[in-house]
Amino acid sequence: MVSIASTLIEMLHHVFPQQANPAGTLYGGWMMNWIVTAGNLAALRLTKRPLLLASLEDLFFLQPVRIGDVVTVRAIVEHIGTTSLEVEAVVFCKTFNEEERLCTRARMSFVSSDVQGKPVPIEQRIEPANENERKIHQYAREIREWRFARIAQRKQRLLDTNLEDAGQMSLRVHRLVFPEDAIYGNLMYGGNLLLMLDEIMAIMAMKFAKGTIVTASLDALDFYHPIYVGNVLILATSLNYAGRSSMEIGVKVLAEDPINNVMHHTCTAYATCVKVDTNGRPSPLSPFIPATDVGKRRWAEAEQRKQHRMQRLNELETQGPKGFCL
Repeated sequence: MVSIASTLIEMLHHVFPQQANPAGTLYGGWMMNWIVTAGNLAALRLTKRPLLLASLEDLFFLQPVRIGDVVTVRAIVEHIGTTSLEVEAVVFCKTFNEEERLCTRARMSFVSSDVQGKPVPIEQRIEPANENERKIHQYAREIREWRFARIAQRKQRLLDTNLEDAGQMSLRVHRLVFPEDAIYGNLMYGGNLLLMLDEIMAIMAMKFAKGTIVTASLDALDFYHPIYVGNVLILATSLNYAGRSSMEIGVKVLAEDPINNVMHHTCTAYATCVKVDTNGRPSPLSPFIPATDVGKRRWAEAEQRKQHRMQRLNELETQGPKGFCL
């Protein structure tokens, strides 16, 4: 058995111009990719088997990360179940002459699998080394139970391949999954999918905002089925809600096996994007009023998610990085 602190992985990144958005800050998709990579490596040392990203949640961009900044991603494994692991990541950034500041944090779960994506039991277990680790371990178990409740209808969602007409602001993109999108056999790597999702949602946000946008958060994202090399991804994106300067962008991802004529609902994601001016400050959006029944329903659901998101953000800001095994 291993302690939580012994699972710590630390990765350093330098932010280059090609990784930045027009506002001069790190493109959110790169941050998501780095977080998943650090979490994957922390879990991989324990499973020594291929891993599938099963969920990503509590992802908030708390501070902007700029070109030239040094980014430190720290990830730890907090709990191990029969086939899955709970991982938390905190991200700090700094320039050459300033103190580190907390800029992003997120939670993930990974599933140990074979190269076909079938779950494989994990032999290793976590043994908390002290009272602080026992609290972390218990909290990770609670998060895991909440997630199980959230995806209780996973099998039904897997088969939900219907694409509604989203109304005024929508976009559909088709992408082929190439071998370079995979890391284990022919399984698409979750970090690469997140890069893709953030790009598609950013395009939708920019089309509405008619200006520069930044990603502020990503709601709980659960994966219902693996994605394989050769699949055709259908990314159906829509504007669900718009406030003064922020908006919610939703994307539903379907994975089609064109050879066997099979399609699965892989995941649905909701990102909050903010329009910013040339100085990086929030900038007003044009009014948006949904005109269809689908649009009105999505608006109401997005308002509920916004309330939950703000409550969760306040909790995390109050907590800070305390409790994390640094």
